[in-house]
Amino acid sequence: STPWPGRLERAALRGGAGGRNADRDLDAVCALFETAARAEERTGGRGALNFLEEVDAQDIAADTLSRRTARPDAVRLMTAHRSKGLEWRLVVVAGVQEGLWPDLRRRGSLLEADRIGRDGLAEPLTPGALLAEERRLFYVAATRARERLVVTAVKAPADDGDQPSRFLTELGVEPRDVTGRPRRPLAVAALVAELRATTVDPAA
Repeated sequence: STPWPGRLERAALRGGAGGRNADRDLDAVCALFETAARAEERTGGRGALNFLEEVDAQDIAADTLSRRTARPDAVRLMTAHRSKGLEWRLVVVAGVQEGLWPDLRRRGSLLEADRIGRDGLAEPLTPGALLAEERRLFYVAATRARERLVVTAVKAPADDGDQPSRFLTELGVEPRDVTGRPRRPLAVAALVAELRATTVDPAA
């Protein structure tokens, strides 16, 4: 409904630097439409705002130079949303705790723009729908691993403390309990304390 497509087409046909820019913009628009079509097939009827939020959450390099700087042997730390479409040999999904994953608190903002969909205002997500969405997100995170997946959780001695997520049972493997203190401190302050103690110990 705008004259922009026609302007892009005319600029592309004229060639030169303006034509190259128009070609780039047209390619970007086509890629956006293809991504939207795939999202519609995958989720169906979530609305344009939800789709744009999903695209915005993806980890897209600003240019090709920044992509070259990433070392292939580096560790990448990201949310499950940002991991969509990516794969690694080893993936660690940490902190899979009940209350955090699934997080069944209602999403949205004060104006509830997240409810605006293709067919008008949608009803707020029910707890069941929120649980299904969280399960899909956990599936996305777990399926990023090509060879090995490690999922960690903490289990408090009492039932009213931290407990592993219900999603762990859905992985189809028996969780392995790791008891006792780790070989090295896992927090920076504790590691600094250990290193200081080692430094002043004549026998170390």
